[in-house]
Amino acid sequence: MRHISAGFRICAAVLALCLYPAASHAADTVRTANLTARLVAEQAVAVPGGTMTVALHQELAPGWHTYWRNPGDSGAATAIDWQLPAGSTAGPLQWPAPHRIPLGPLLNFGYSNETALLSDIQVPATWPVGEPFPVAATAEILVCREICIPVDAAFSMTVPTAAEAIVDRGNQALFAAARADMPTPSPWPASARISDSLLSVTLETGALTPDDIRDAYFFTDTWGIAEYAKPQTVDIRDGRLTVTMTRGEIAPGAAVSGVLSVTGTDGTTRQSFTVGNAAVVPGAPSAPVPAEPALALPLLLALALAGGLLLNLMPCVFPVLAVKAFGLLQHGTSDPRARIAHGLSYTAGVIASFGALAALLLAARAGGAAVGWGFQLQNPLIVGALAYVAAAVGFSLSGIFEMGGRFAGIGGKWAARSGHVGSFATGILAAVVAAPCTAPFMAAAAGGALFLPAPAALLVFAVMGLGLALPYLALSASPALARRLPKPGAWMIRFRQALAFPIYATAAWLIWVLAQQAGPDAAFLATLGLICLAAAAWLWPGGGRLQTTGLVLSLATAGALLWAAPTLTGAPARAQAASANAEPFTMARLDALRDEGRAVFLNMTAAWCITCKVNERVALSGDDFAATLASARVAYLQGDWTSRNPEITAFLERFGRAGVPLYVFYPANGGTPVVLPQILDPGALRRAIDTTT
Repeated sequence: MRHISAGFRICAAVLALCLYPAASHAADTVRTANLTARLVAEQAVAVPGGTMTVALHQELAPGWHTYWRNPGDSGAATAIDWQLPAGSTAGPLQWPAPHRIPLGPLLNFGYSNETALLSDIQVPATWPVGEPFPVAATAEILVCREICIPVDAAFSMTVPTAAEAIVDRGNQALFAAARADMPTPSPWPASARISDSLLSVTLETGALTPDDIRDAYFFTDTWGIAEYAKPQTVDIRDGRLTVTMTRGEIAPGAAVSGVLSVTGTDGTTRQSFTVGNAAVVPGAPSAPVPAEPALALPLLLALALAGGLLLNLMPCVFPVLAVKAFGLLQHGTSDPRARIAHGLSYTAGVIASFGALAALLLAARAGGAAVGWGFQLQNPLIVGALAYVAAAVGFSLSGIFEMGGRFAGIGGKWAARSGHVGSFATGILAAVVAAPCTAPFMAAAAGGALFLPAPAALLVFAVMGLGLALPYLALSASPALARRLPKPGAWMIRFRQALAFPIYATAAWLIWVLAQQAGPDAAFLATLGLICLAAAAWLWPGGGRLQTTGLVLSLATAGALLWAAPTLTGAPARAQAASANAEPFTMARLDALRDEGRAVFLNMTAAWCITCKVNERVALSGDDFAATLASARVAYLQGDWTSRNPEITAFLERFGRAGVPLYVFYPANGGTPVVLPQILDPGALRRAIDTTT
């Protein structure tokens, strides 16, 4: 009943005040303030051994609606339980073609104004001619506007019997209109294709052209196989009509069926066709990707640039700022062209890294993997390797060894080239460490980019990288800043050594992340590897055979330990929920709490997201936070995305997010969810509660 829950959550806040149940006695007509429902027989006289068609006719007040057999994002289909004499059977409900009913961020399928659901009832051949035939039924009808009112209706009627059927002429128009609204069997063969994020249904229409159709929409019979609120695209070419939608939960080999509703070019002619079971096969749909109309590419680029700029203020980037600051001091009084070149090298490193990470992300998603932005830190091997890189940078800043002519650019004709390599590498480090965090504006940009074609998506992420690099690029090109920087001197050696400690802190943080993913044994092996790396740094300056042998052995041992660490099977150091008052997130648990009418606060986090950890320390812990949860009886769910979790990835995508953090407050009794900012203050949750009550 998962598809029912969302509609009831929207409606339940005022449900108790607005129930208009049917009368307890049965009749052929039930009336409420917003619905008149009646049971109507097409035949005035039924024939034993024959079939009698019965309609559940519904007339709705303006603005109110009921639901189709698949209600869409929320709601519940009308259900009928027949009570018939022994030997009599009722056929399945015959559903008219539905309409789309938008409700905020949801899209529902159903009927407004007037509709009739038909069913064929078989009269037993042994029924005595002349004896009235009784028909009774109970119906559950959900009637909605901004609120929803469940109606439990009981119907009964009797139909005379005779040797020959007689049609009730007073009901002919009703049944004729009902049958006119029924979808007709599709005359065209259908097929379905599925990719990592799309589902397409193709009909071989022959001569149909784009000039024949203004709009088409495919209503799926099965709930959950498509994201209904996201737009569908229609492509007509080469005698084929293809409707492409964002997929939900459906696997290759399943079958897709439903109703194709087609609107003619005059905007009024509407035809509907029943599409039978079309087997789903893997493959890229031939139609275009459904566009996200709310966020066009220029807006996404603007959000990406703003998000990249603000990323410089995120805690993720703080350790890398130390290296950037020293680079600025080191090159601040050099030739302006060289200083700008270093800025450009750093910018190139950032943009190249963002582009490479985005390309890997898009390739992984195209292959069916449920991954999001920051996915690289969901791999323990990559986390350990980044810890090694950070430690090596720290060793160099501390003076244990000099990256020298190869990396840092000290003296000689290689100075310029080496210095640019160092600036480029610093840009890579900044991008890799900063990418997992989500700054304001960045969430919408990254989430929206994942629905774009690959070239446009890569452009969005490249602009995001430009935003991250832009402050340093601007500073490196500023003569005024160069004049204000301190003069070089011996103090720079001590300053450089001091800058090593934030980098060591980065390495320690990454080892801690590794412990969350692969357990304390893996963290211990990686720490031993760092010790071997330190030994290699100490042996680096030497040139003797013994030192060279020790250097090679130290590096080989460090690499072997790093490779072995993620393969351990020890339990992670931390279970899903880090907070004592939080439950681990699952969609089943969220739905259960919402069905109970509970308010829910949801925190999507990861161990490698420093912004998440800062928010949890500042705003999502302590006595005040616990008191806020208790006072409003708010359930606290925490989703851990430290390691790959397809369920969390799918949940993030529902809110247009490609990464963490994500904070969502669900009000009690079915209120509309509220998304909180990525940067929280201690009163953020309390304000969300106050604004929804």
